[in-house]
Amino acid sequence: MAPKRARPSPVWDFMEKVSPTLVKCIVCNSHLSYNKCTSTMMKHLKTKHPIEFNGSYQTTPPQPTGTTISVTDNGHGQQGEVAAPEVGIQPTLKDVFSKREVYKDGGHKKQQLDSLVVKMIVKDMQPLSVVEDEGFRELVTGLDPRYTLPSRRDLVRTHLPRLFQLEKQRLHEELASANYIALTTDIWTSRQTRGYITVTAHYILPRWSLQSCVLETARLKKEHTAENIADEIRRVCNEWDVLHKACCIVTDNGANIVAAVTKCLQIKQVPCFAHTLNLVVQSAIKNSEEVRKVREKVKAIVTFFHHSVKASDKLAEKQEEKGLQKKKLITDVDTRWNSIYYMLERFDEQYEVITTTFCLLGKHQMCLSSDELETVKNTLQVLEPFEEATREMSAEKITTLSKIIPLIRALQDCTVTRKASIFSLCDELQKQFTKKFTGMEANFHIAAGTLLDPRFKKVPFADSGNSKMIEERLIKIMKPAVGNEGDQQASSSIVTHQESQTPERKKTLWKMFDEKVERTVKAGQSYSAGPHIDMRRYLEEPLTAREADPVNHEGS
Repeated sequence: MAPKRARPSPVWDFMEKVSPTLVKCIVCNSHLSYNKCTSTMMKHLKTKHPIEFNGSYQTTPPQPTGTTISVTDNGHGQQGEVAAPEVGIQPTLKDVFSKREVYKDGGHKKQQLDSLVVKMIVKDMQPLSVVEDEGFRELVTGLDPRYTLPSRRDLVRTHLPRLFQLEKQRLHEELASANYIALTTDIWTSRQTRGYITVTAHYILPRWSLQSCVLETARLKKEHTAENIADEIRRVCNEWDVLHKACCIVTDNGANIVAAVTKCLQIKQVPCFAHTLNLVVQSAIKNSEEVRKVREKVKAIVTFFHHSVKASDKLAEKQEEKGLQKKKLITDVDTRWNSIYYMLERFDEQYEVITTTFCLLGKHQMCLSSDELETVKNTLQVLEPFEEATREMSAEKITTLSKIIPLIRALQDCTVTRKASIFSLCDELQKQFTKKFTGMEANFHIAAGTLLDPRFKKVPFADSGNSKMIEERLIKIMKPAVGNEGDQQASSSIVTHQESQTPERKKTLWKMFDEKVERTVKAGQSYSAGPHIDMRRYLEEPLTAREADPVNHEGS
């Protein structure tokens, strides 16, 4: 008979062998040396995890001496009784964990885990009822049986208010360290037809990092007059002590909110470029009859598939037969022009299977003609740069004010290059551009942002007189800080453009701007600079890559 294997030490319930000379504690993930002896591991458990140590070495009481069991000798048929061995039974790992004490309220570990749960709810926008969900509670118990989730009531009354106060204090300190703050504000209506106003702050910290935060979203119960809007913005800013630091406020073009900022608050108002661009494209599409008709017909097709289960299933079937990814058609939204682009783009992509589906369903009259399909393709070609511009201006972590003038020039160039071969939509876009964006180069805040952006400087300006005027005004602002340096004239030039390692874009929005930079470099074009030595040095520096972060460039 083979000898019985020695029973492993209970210490291995909490240790994992990593290598022949190294083990890891599964309780605290500490690594310990191992030389075929468990004494080091036992000492670690005893000192670091006494609860686990005590639980693992508790055994069931031995059977009393004299307790007998019946045995049978199969060889001779003799029966008898022998004493039962006094052997303790090692508890299972589950038994050990079940004997642990739960974390006490107010203890460090309990507070730490409660804080993590609250942050998870806030960051992931989870409902407070998640702590009552059976599956989530089972998951937490499986991860750590000693932890008890906070109740929903405790979240509302204790944990969330505490986290709010901590974040509010941190944000107050951060805003206090910023010298200037740009605000954005907008009024919107909920599905319950209730009016709200949101105020957002944008600022650069001393460590040269761009930050954005929502100061407040407040209910607007009063009439949306300029005075009432101004009062609400003032209240929010005073609560955070940032009104005196507000250098400008970005808003849409509504007359009431523009008056609230410029007349009531007397702060510089900057029109939202994305909002204005949305109006430009929507008006151009509305005034272009052929595009408007095709858009309406495509929207009717999309609506048909959304309302017909049979048609939707048949479309998915044909997509699968063609080896295409199953995609639903997209409908447009009146308030966002780019939703029109996405609707037409998806329709053009799925045109063949859509037409096949209509033929099988006997809906031939809903199919687009070849001329209408050509209009869809031309529309996408014209609006492609506008979609790219909209995405760029919707970024949150980079500066966008300095991109307004370059984007206007780039969009105008793209429209002009397509005008000769593409239909009336280009004419309508140019008309709207002239109406909405005239005078942008003379707007000091926008133009100064472009001139001081190391990616652009003077290159995007159509009128060199505008860039010269902004440059001289900046020098006057800078002089009191650095002292007069005389009226010496200096010649400055944009020397070289730092080559970007970013792969070439497929889009064509920035193509003409990049080509202009290359021509400027080759021609060695010079510009007349002001007397200020810092301005001269800045303008003589090479342009940074267009994909670079201008804030980090300035901070370096």
